[in-house]
Amino acid sequence: MKKFAVHASDEFNNRLGKTIDNIAEDCRKTLQDNLCALILGGGYGRSEGAVVKKSGTEMPYNDFDFTIIVKNPEKIPEGTLKKISEKYEPILKIDVDFSRPLTIKDVQNWPHILMWQELLNGHIVFEGPEDILEKNAPANLRDPLPVIEASKLTLNRGAGLLWAILCEQGIEKLPDKDFIRKNYYKSALAIGDALLIAYGMHKTPYSGRNVRLIKLAEKEKDVEDIGITSLYTNALEFKFRPDSFNDFTPGKNDLKALSELWKNIFLHVESLRTKHKWKSVSEYSAWKGIREKNQNTINKWPRNLIQNLMYGKLSLRYPREELFREISVLICMPDDDAQKWIDECRRFMKVWNRFK
Repeated sequence: MKKFAVHASDEFNNRLGKTIDNIAEDCRKTLQDNLCALILGGGYGRSEGAVVKKSGTEMPYNDFDFTIIVKNPEKIPEGTLKKISEKYEPILKIDVDFSRPLTIKDVQNWPHILMWQELLNGHIVFEGPEDILEKNAPANLRDPLPVIEASKLTLNRGAGLLWAILCEQGIEKLPDKDFIRKNYYKSALAIGDALLIAYGMHKTPYSGRNVRLIKLAEKEKDVEDIGITSLYTNALEFKFRPDSFNDFTPGKNDLKALSELWKNIFLHVESLRTKHKWKSVSEYSAWKGIREKNQNTINKWPRNLIQNLMYGKLSLRYPREELFREISVLICMPDDDAQKWIDECRRFMKVWNRFK
């Protein structure tokens, strides 16, 4: 029996396995010989999926993340995968997401980034050869991640935290009733993970990450002074069993305290990566240095120019450069001029949704 959640019962894992087998069967029938592999990634693909009890029944909590590998992406009928998602989402009560259809060549050219490393190191193949990723993924995906991945992770979860702040203040509508709590703990987990990546101590399994972070804090005084280990341990527990925190809903002060932690860790990681020091997020935001050099080479200037013009900005830099600068200031809630902050947050979220 496949294990999707080590913290769940055998009944849950067995029931979930049967449902995913049905999803795989639908993919086989629909895509036929074009389908090379259907792969479950994310927490459930690592056997570390989150579980909650609803009316006494264990249910999945996070989305299902399927990676699909095909011979020819252009031969997939439009809307095919969406129809499969729509069939099973009411059954599972979660989103069922399929990746952009990939080819074997795509896998062979995966860049050395967190998303592909985590998929390579933790997945379950439901269709196709079980070793399809191990045989085709680049060898360097086994190596420690570049520190820019820590910065990008902090940026993306910081955006989620900023969104949660806007929702808590009633500025934006809640996407779901658990959105604030979920993003609070996701952000706490991400900034701890960013430190592990930055110091070369990150490993794909979530189990044991808190122990490594505690060891890092014992070794590095700067990390100890930040004071993230206790919250990170709670966030890890939430990752596995969200309903163990049902009595806690983050309020304004909780979000503000987490924003301060986020800011300190973001500046620390960026200092390690760039060898620059900043006294404040305002100073970091004003820094003219390039954050992602590989996205700002001469041959990418035309692409960057076109993408910036879409948002009314004239620049040759990759749009995510501005996101790095803006998030560091926006995540610190203002005491005055709130409307300007709200407008800037909304513009930030619009660009982030495109370039996260």
